[in-house]
Order: sequence, then C-alpha cells, then structure tokens
Amino acid sequence: MERYYSCLSICLLLVLVTPTAHGVTPVPHLKSVRLCNQCSKCDSSKCPPSESYPHMTAFDDTLIAGALQSDYVDLHDKGVYSVPDVKGGQSTKYNAYFGWKSTSGSASGYHRFSNYMDKCSGGQTYLTVDKHGKVSLRLLKSLETLAEADWKSYNPPKKLNHREFRFWVSRSTGKCLTVFGGNKKKRTVGVADCKFNGSNRGQLFAFRFHYHQAFCCCGVHNE
Repeated sequence: MERYYSCLSICLLLVLVTPTAHGVTPVPHLKSVRLCNQCSKCDSSKCPPSESYPHMTAFDDTLIAGALQSDYVDLHDKGVYSVPDVKGGQSTKYNAYFGWKSTSGSASGYHRFSNYMDKCSGGQTYLTVDKHGKVSLRLLKSLETLAEADWKSYNPPKKLNHREFRFWVSRSTGKCLTVFGGNKKKRTVGVADCKFNGSNRGQLFAFRFHYHQAFCCCGVHNE
C-alpha cells in the first residue's frame, strides 16, 4: 500500500510539472539590439504606462506599424505597414515596442496619431496621407494642410461591430485607411474608397492595450 501511495504521489507530481515544461517560457534578459543599433536615444530609465500608447491592429490581428514600432520597419522608413504581431518575450528574434499616441479635437471629432517610438527622426511624426493617397509618417510642419493628419472613426455594421473595430476616414481625402498587399508578411497601408458595408476587411482597425514586455526605447521595456 505504501508503494502504491508513493507511486501515486510521483505520478501527480509529473502531471503538475509537465504543462510547465511544455508551456510558453518567456525569453529571459530581453534585448533590443536591432532598435539600439538604429536609435540609442532614451529619455527615461522607465517606460510610461503602455495603455497610453496602444498598438493598432488590423482585422486579421496583424500589427499596424511605423518606424521602430516593429523590427520589420526601420528608422528611416516613413511608410506604414501591416506586419506580424509579436508579443514581448515570446521570440528570441523579434521584440515588441510601444505604439501610437492619440490626440483628438473634441469639437471636430478628428484624431491624430503620433509614433511614440520615433525618437531619432528630428521631431514627432504623425500618421498622415498626402493628396496622392500615400500614407506615411510626417512632421506636422511638413504638411500642405493639417487635415492630412486628421482621422475620424466610424463604426462598422453590427455583424462586425465587436472587438472595438473601426473605420478610420481621412479628413483630407475622405477615404478609409486600408491594408493592401495580399498575404505578404509586410503589407502596405494606404487609403481607398470606404466600404462601410464591411466588404473590405482591410479597412477595419482596433487599438489594443495588452502589450507586456514591450520596449519604449533602447534597452528599456515594461513588465
């Protein structure tokens, strides 16, 4: 009987330990070598609350990223892209970074989105679209009109009105922010005629606040 209980105890211990052994183990000692090689400037030894700088995601849960918001987008690339969504600590090759800061005019209802990670560009850059429909990160002082940096959200149809998805319409062009490029890992974000019936899922975006172990600058990340 003693041997039976001894065996039972060992078996229970193995059952308890096994899931941990096969679970996702956070990568220890996170490093941001790729980020630091491009932008070593850091104005703080501690990251601000990440909730203030959420990530924008597409309907397919890919990440909408500008310069340094992803290892897929370099400092000098002013384009905006849909790229694989990497969670902090889950990869030895890629890191997670802080996202966008939103400011809004309560009277106009329009929002502007600045890139928190763009510390080495010579100024604060915003999500903009020019008269040709090209979406990019630009300084406000470089715009022909400030309307190029203004975006207003619209709710999708009820069947798609979940998980906080929204259309984002440009004030200057009247068109919707849109993901192009099929199934590539790095797809271009631009604008297109709005399909408010939801037929173009590449026009639906949401902001996510759940990013942990995300870098806010070279060598500094939140918990």
